[in-house]
Amino acid sequence: MKMQRSIHANFAALAEQMVDQIAVVGETRHLTYGELARRADGIARYLARHGIVRGDRVGLFAQRSVAAVAAMLGILKAGGSYVPFDPSYPPNLLKFVYEDCRPSLMLVQSSLLAPDAVFWDGAGHELSEVFEVALDEPATGALPEVGPEDAAYIMYTSGSTGRPKGVLIPHRGVVRLVSDNPYAAMGRDQVHLQLAPLAFDASTFEIWGALLNGGKLAILSAPQPSLDDIATSIARHGVTTLWLTAGLFHLMVDHRLDGLKPLRQLLAGGDVLSPPHVAKAQAALPECQIINGYGPTENTTFTCCYRIPRAPEAGLAPIPIGTAIAHTQVYILDESGQEVADGEAGELFAGGAGVALGYWNRPDLTAEKFVLRGGARLYRTGDRVARRPDGNIQFLGRVDRQVKINGKRVELDEIEAALRRVPAVEDAAVICPPGEIGARKIHAYITLRGSDVRLGELRALLQRDLPDYMVPATFTVLDALPLSPTGKIDRARLPQVPPRPEVADAAAETGVGQSDHITAATSDISSLEAVLLSIWRDVLGTNALGVNDNFFDCGGTSLQVIAVHARIAAAMKSDITVVDLFQYPSISSLTARLLRGAHAAPAPLAAGTPLNADERARRQQSALARARANLRRNA
Repeated sequence: MKMQRSIHANFAALAEQMVDQIAVVGETRHLTYGELARRADGIARYLARHGIVRGDRVGLFAQRSVAAVAAMLGILKAGGSYVPFDPSYPPNLLKFVYEDCRPSLMLVQSSLLAPDAVFWDGAGHELSEVFEVALDEPATGALPEVGPEDAAYIMYTSGSTGRPKGVLIPHRGVVRLVSDNPYAAMGRDQVHLQLAPLAFDASTFEIWGALLNGGKLAILSAPQPSLDDIATSIARHGVTTLWLTAGLFHLMVDHRLDGLKPLRQLLAGGDVLSPPHVAKAQAALPECQIINGYGPTENTTFTCCYRIPRAPEAGLAPIPIGTAIAHTQVYILDESGQEVADGEAGELFAGGAGVALGYWNRPDLTAEKFVLRGGARLYRTGDRVARRPDGNIQFLGRVDRQVKINGKRVELDEIEAALRRVPAVEDAAVICPPGEIGARKIHAYITLRGSDVRLGELRALLQRDLPDYMVPATFTVLDALPLSPTGKIDRARLPQVPPRPEVADAAAETGVGQSDHITAATSDISSLEAVLLSIWRDVLGTNALGVNDNFFDCGGTSLQVIAVHARIAAAMKSDITVVDLFQYPSISSLTARLLRGAHAAPAPLAAGTPLNADERARRQQSALARARANLRRNA
């Protein structure tokens, strides 16, 4: 039975049947099932030779790649659990995660990190070198037996106490997610795109949904892919199955809907889906099944799924999260732990094979969030839901202060704790009010210790401890935070966030239409700036922008960077990348970049030899890291 075996045991059984079938394909290399099995076995023996035993943790600091997938399998075969570190996270956060879980060994893609920003102790083992020497590793000694209850990986999520928490996911959780589960078609005829970062639990579905079912895993290696990159990868690899966050799904529907046409199934989630976007996608993709996927990391990626029908009311009615997937039980309970009647609101509790082992080194929090009911171990999600008459579950909101930003969990209390650690900040309150579906923003209110602090300085200080998506979009300085009669912060009395103003047509003011197809080579600076300013104002939803303003200081997010890139691509011919938008964060600097790029061909990188995709991805990641570092230094 698949459920009674480990991840790698299930993979090995499949690899024996499909030795010569392609398992994983990157931009410049691919591996068959047989080759991937041999690489993973060699990596496992390499790790064993370096002291890794059953139950050890192995850190993985890398971007999406063929080598990273082989390393995951190798870590599992060695008896360990992998701990993915996201290269886009600030060094202080990476260091916290490392010190919290203390991996016995680190496999690193060292090109992604500056030498003075190393966050681990001792020497890291270079991932590419381990991958290459794996085939020469002698097959001596038996590897440990690993069962379904062993930990497969530890993934860190935002924590309400002000520090992230590591979730221990067992092998059974992953096998249950992708085996004999009818919420999505998974098999040898499917090609999955790996788009999610390794430290985001959507990657669990992408990687193992393909490799434990005989499918093909196509890896998009660009660290900050554009909508065009996604569409190109879908077409190039014949992708049939794609997972997108709700925000990215909305952007693809708005700007590159044609790029989704090869898909047979598209799973989206992590936040509320927009019914009009779903209806638009269904009309344009008649052969594609759209699935709303819901679930916390603590229940292994998906808990409920809803295969969205092509109904007449599509585009109007809220989209439910569906019903529990196979090997999963869900309960809707009131505050006393009793099940509520259909139609009544309650908290969703999840049980079954997907439930995590708990939080790493946090027995108190584990006891609070993982509870026993009738002998079954359940995870309390904190989500308010209600069961509809048709049996599907409707998401209503949260019982606490957790929100989702671009599919990623954000505990607002963690942001408040980070603000209070800033020396100039006396106190802080953070809110994330309802907004446009998939476009929520975090707003911070602070009081100061008698001195001013520049916005750029405050943002830079937060970026040392928080990932970009957790840095507030706006900051408001108050003389005092409003308090309730009991002395607690009364967030309901904080000043209202101004509504989105009407967007002025900056391009019209100078006679240049945003829809005009222009080239930087023939545009003067003022007309090009007008087009860019119109795009920025529309995406950010404000007129209060000038050509020297910093996009991120104006509340811009990573998802909005992708939206800006798509709008620029539609308005003008340019070679601009998503990474460029991080490196040139003002209209004036971006205009100069566009004009320079149009008037001068880029210098050859190696005597006329084109840069291969893996090297391009490495350089993009390096450029992105430099850009973010410059933003923090210059704030």
